[in-house]
Amino acid sequence: KQWYQRRVRGGGWEGVLSEISLDINRISERNLGRDNRVVGDHGRDSVAPYLDEDFVSFVNSLPVQYKVDFTKERGVGEKLILRKLAASYGLNSCSTLPKRAIQFGSRIAKLEGKKEKGGDKCTRFVRT
Repeated sequence: KQWYQRRVRGGGWEGVLSEISLDINRISERNLGRDNRVVGDHGRDSVAPYLDEDFVSFVNSLPVQYKVDFTKERGVGEKLILRKLAASYGLNSCSTLPKRAIQFGSRIAKLEGKKEKGGDKCTRFVRT
């Protein structure tokens, strides 16, 4: 969220839209490989229904103001649609939890090395 807030200050909503587009375009090489390692380490397969192409296209067609409100605090102002949906199903306690990326929640980013980026190929497991 803080990154997007800086983008609003620096480039307005167009800056946020540009950053969201960048995130979407690089998610497979930057995030999903790492996330799959985290989940696979626990003997599970990851499922990402929110990455369905039709769903992503639909959400991207919505005005960004429906998805985020930077005047609200963390855990309330981001992921607005998902938070409202969770609350409508009575999941009030989790509808206000701050978003936490899987690599930080699992601490895998620290275990894998601070100099590595999400898109880097892991060389520790490659035999030469």
